[in-house]
Amino acid sequence: MNTLTRQSLLDFSKKKSETLILPRAKPSFWRSLLGTALASLCFISATARAAQAGTLHNGWNYAIDSLSDGVTGGVIGTNGAFEFYGLALHENRDRIFIAINANLPLTGYDAPDVTNGSIAYGDLFFNFSGHSFPIASQNSELFAIRFAGVNDAGVKDMGVYRHVSAKNVTQINSGFSNLQEYSDYVRLYGGIPSMADLAIDDPYFAQAGSWNILNDIASGDWVGDITFLNHTELSLLGLDFGYFNPTGSQTIGFSFDKGLLPSGDFIAHLLAECANDGMALQGQLAQPLVDDVKTVPEPSGMMGMILFGLGLVASQWLKVES
Repeated sequence: MNTLTRQSLLDFSKKKSETLILPRAKPSFWRSLLGTALASLCFISATARAAQAGTLHNGWNYAIDSLSDGVTGGVIGTNGAFEFYGLALHENRDRIFIAINANLPLTGYDAPDVTNGSIAYGDLFFNFSGHSFPIASQNSELFAIRFAGVNDAGVKDMGVYRHVSAKNVTQINSGFSNLQEYSDYVRLYGGIPSMADLAIDDPYFAQAGSWNILNDIASGDWVGDITFLNHTELSLLGLDFGYFNPTGSQTIGFSFDKGLLPSGDFIAHLLAECANDGMALQGQLAQPLVDDVKTVPEPSGMMGMILFGLGLVASQWLKVES
């Protein structure tokens, strides 16, 4: 190597090292920067936890309910028709799959004195709005699936709906007036009331008041069909409620086109029409796969970048302190 080349490399190395030296600053500056980075790390960590809400097993997101909060007359728990065990969701590139495990048949519970002669499942609501359920209903921000054709919904066809508002049907189904009344009754008889992924007293739902449990579709725009799935089809998809608890006598499954729901964080829930049990599922639906969409860093990758930055800030702070 000739002298000119060696000297050029030395000059380049010197300039490069100079560009990597961060300007000296007061200790208060580095403390402030370090605090900001830590706050960002905490926010991203919390966001990641929210996106992973629920219990994952075999590609399904499960919400497992209390086994002692279904009310069937004076019977509380698994010996009654209204005990709900779990709600699960699975998605692939094209479709969303829903499974419900409970003791209540799809045809409902025979009750000659109520509307339609039976007390059935309410509708399955999806809320992506970030608002509480009553507010989202008031604003018609909900999505919902009517899968029980014998219920008292304000829409006729089964399937997926958007721009949904919800209504109370407990009053015409010998049910509870509000969730506080339901939870007090369950506790009185030794049960443990729950909404699976949500606490029974979660402010997401209205708790007190008169006939304010909203459990059926009042109105909405139909956007697509659902396809029912049998036990074999659900098993081939990896569904396994038995992994968590003893299971109910009924497993109801259906699927629909993934494009009928938006992507992002959601709360889904359903209640019996009498509100004798219910369960909620928290989760996140992935965005449709599009080849030309740029990849957004995952929370874990973003946390790695922040940790690297924290190390750099800390090293500079120590230099200043020394």
